[in-house]
Amino acid sequence: MLQVNNLHTYYGNIKALRGVSFHVEKGEILAFIGANGAGKSTLMNTLAGTLRPKMGEIIFEGEDITKLTPRDRVKRGIILCPEGRQIFPKFTVEENLLMGAYTVFDKELNKRNYEKVFELFPQIKDRQKQLAGTLSGGEQQMLAIGRALMSEPKILMLDEPSLGLSPILVEQIFDLINEINHQGTTILLVEQNAMAALEISDRAYALETGEITIEGTGEELLNNDVIIKSYLGG
Repeated sequence: MLQVNNLHTYYGNIKALRGVSFHVEKGEILAFIGANGAGKSTLMNTLAGTLRPKMGEIIFEGEDITKLTPRDRVKRGIILCPEGRQIFPKFTVEENLLMGAYTVFDKELNKRNYEKVFELFPQIKDRQKQLAGTLSGGEQQMLAIGRALMSEPKILMLDEPSLGLSPILVEQIFDLINEINHQGTTILLVEQNAMAALEISDRAYALETGEITIEGTGEELLNNDVIIKSYLGG
């Protein structure tokens, strides 16, 4: 579904990604784990098109999208739910969701997706006219994911969805990610919470200073001595 080959991305003279190559299969959950500064968010923004790589290629469903704009990637179904939620705090919940559908012109499809969001996130259903900035952290994360789902993603990229949430809410968010995947959406997940990410992922990569150092199934990485020592507190 998605093939990334020899990706190099810079911030000025700083090389944030160093020859990253990987693939994502349709219908799976693929996780990237790593410490702060490993390049995880850089990778997500490069895939979304908000950062341009210096070298490498991104192939989505057989098409080279390396030079496409972020908008054109969204129209193809590559959707990023960014780190820190980045909702519009002075817009209502309803307005935030409708902003997520700005590339979808089928009114009936928008209506179905809108209803689907509240089936997944009933906690925010009664908050439709409430300003998004007044929601709790967990509710804002649900809104951010819901807004991304309004764009009809083929591949949903989630950047640190558990950031700043309590353990109970983290468990709830990961259950919802699983449910979204079971409904047919491919998931690319970036997480510092390695345990939670690996437990739900089909495959996973460890990213360190812009390079992939370890790869395998979620279960294999959960039992990898280096991963246990570096990321799982073992």
